[in-house]
Amino acid sequence: MNRHDYLALLDSYGNHFSPGEFEIQGPGTLARLDVGFLRSFLAWRTWHGLPTMITSAWRKGDPKSHGRGLAFDVLLFEEWLAGQPSALQHWLLATTWGFQGVGLYFDWTYSNKKGEQVPAIGLHVDGWSGGGRSRRPLRWLRIDGLYYYQSLTRGDFYCKTNRNTITLDDAIKRYTP
Repeated sequence: MNRHDYLALLDSYGNHFSPGEFEIQGPGTLARLDVGFLRSFLAWRTWHGLPTMITSAWRKGDPKSHGRGLAFDVLLFEEWLAGQPSALQHWLLATTWGFQGVGLYFDWTYSNKKGEQVPAIGLHVDGWSGGGRSRRPLRWLRIDGLYYYQSLTRGDFYCKTNRNTITLDDAIKRYTP
């Protein structure tokens, strides 16, 4: 696809993003995104209707979802740079859509309209099958820099580093900014 094709694609899904918003790693990286996943992401954005800031897309040197052009890290807002939906709403919007990977980050910040750093809920969504590296769908939480992966049988989240387990409800109650 050429740049004109990408502009037409963005326009066909409501023009919620400019090409530059996907090119965080530099000009031309929009073309490194998987077109099928990009379409799914754009349809998801149109479906949920919330203002969305892309904080990461394709990443050079990443052997996993970002490096394959199959992932986005985002911030969702109820009002642009002023307020976010609940952590539970983030989770439900991402897991209902059927992304292969969903991560909820309780340790992010963003700059609000006044330029102040504000604690935030970050969201990772991807369409990577895992390439045999991990079972999919994969769900996780990041709390204070530690990753907690969801059990596919029990539903709780386990951190290999500190060997603690937490439920989604407990994480939301304890760590939502």
